[in-house]
Amino acid sequence: MKTLTRQNTLTRQELALLVAEHAELLAAARATVAAAQLGEIDPLVHLRHALAAHGQLPPPGARPVVLLAACSAPALPPLPVVTCGEVA
Repeated sequence: MKTLTRQNTLTRQELALLVAEHAELLAAARATVAAAQLGEIDPLVHLRHALAAHGQLPPPGARPVVLLAACSAPALPPLPVVTCGEVA
């Protein structure tokens, strides 16, 4: 039971990290739109900074349609197989 609890704790920590990263990217996107609406000189600075922090800046010359088509979620780790009365 201790192993399963440890796996659940790691999963919760990973989920919390993903939620925080999503919130950060969403805030950067919203700040970018607000900056553009205010006519700031470089409204993309907020989004560029957030993407750079995650190593996700597109390569020079990347085409937007190609980046959108390549959108994918990272693979999730496989779940442990647990049979009745057994703890993985």
